[in-house]
Amino acid sequence: MRRIALLGIVLLALPFSTRVTGQNAATKEITFSKDVAPVVYANCVYCHRPGEIGPFSLLTYKDARPWAKAIKQAVLQRKMPPWLADPHYGDFQASRRLSDRDVQTIAAWVDGGAKEGDAADLPKVPQFSEGWQIGTPDLILTMKEPYTIPATGTIAWQTLPAQDYTFPEDTWIQAIEVRPGNRKVVHHGTVGVVSPGENGSETSAGNLHLYSPGLEAMIWREGYGKLIKKGSRVQFGMHYNAIGTDQTDQTKVGFVFAKKPVHTEVHTTIVQNNTMLVPPMAHSHEVIGAFELPVSARIHALRPHMHIRAKTGSATVVYPDGKRNILLHIPNWDDSWQNYYIMSEPVSVPKGAFLEYVATYDNSPANPLNPDPTKPVAWGQQIWEEMHSVYMTWTEINDKNKNDTAPIQIPVNKAFTTGVLTLNK
Repeated sequence: MRRIALLGIVLLALPFSTRVTGQNAATKEITFSKDVAPVVYANCVYCHRPGEIGPFSLLTYKDARPWAKAIKQAVLQRKMPPWLADPHYGDFQASRRLSDRDVQTIAAWVDGGAKEGDAADLPKVPQFSEGWQIGTPDLILTMKEPYTIPATGTIAWQTLPAQDYTFPEDTWIQAIEVRPGNRKVVHHGTVGVVSPGENGSETSAGNLHLYSPGLEAMIWREGYGKLIKKGSRVQFGMHYNAIGTDQTDQTKVGFVFAKKPVHTEVHTTIVQNNTMLVPPMAHSHEVIGAFELPVSARIHALRPHMHIRAKTGSATVVYPDGKRNILLHIPNWDDSWQNYYIMSEPVSVPKGAFLEYVATYDNSPANPLNPDPTKPVAWGQQIWEEMHSVYMTWTEINDKNKNDTAPIQIPVNKAFTTGVLTLNK
């Protein structure tokens, strides 16, 4: 989060690149109103607008013009929009990766003087609704008390109860969204279910959803959903960062209940290796974790999670006969953007197949984010510690869904404009 806030400053400090331009893409004059605005409205203003995570707005020419060279550099280097997946592996819904043509258009606009053009050519500015991406939730649960984040110092991982609420019956969830109360200090947050009789610790089976930059609401189509058992309650797991001033946070979660019968439960399994230890001065240390699918299943989505020493991450299906299929490869990890990658077509795997997650870590002086390359780095929640995990969304193949190979996830509209999303109607 701290690096996101400095994005604009960092981009302006980068050397101006002339290696790739859009001059060969078109001979006509490229203007913001006619050519660039459609690109940024479709791909950038989801974050780059007032009140959102982007450090500057791109809604108008006046907003965008001072950042023109920085925008060009960011798109040429594929730093923006943030989409870390290698395009050679996997095919994902709602990819934020700009096309080569869009990149060339932005470069040509800057090279041509970043002109505004005719205001009559400007497309309609996206209209945003404030509030929930999932529509009006059937249930909203908030942290029981606000949590105070001190101005400085180390903030341990916090497990915080939601307001007093016990689910009165088995409940199928069709959509879920976590909304941080204070995005400036929430690095990421999880929502878990504590079942009756448990001691309050979050279980892997009870992992519902989480928030981090780049991760949106979860919405499943009819017939699919998460099951919360009768008598369960909700708790939050919060990773906070100090930002130099005292802050408070009171994160909340919203649920939309399934209105029609659910035939398939959606599972979230964290594939991880929490015994990892990255040696000092190691430039490329490999860590492996794996999970064996207990049934014939379909893998629908993957969401890696690591910290600042991570370099690469690859999720691969290893079949019982030894064949391998790389589902996701991230060649250049960035802790600031931990996207959720939804398969355009779910991957069917037999019982006994493994989901293997291999990540590499740079604990050497070559890593500019490394606070101390002379010390080993173990698993931990703090940003200067490390993690190795990938959240895998999967479902069991059963008689009701055996011929259903379509995606089960409904992508959230990037602008989540009013009226776009309607469930069960």
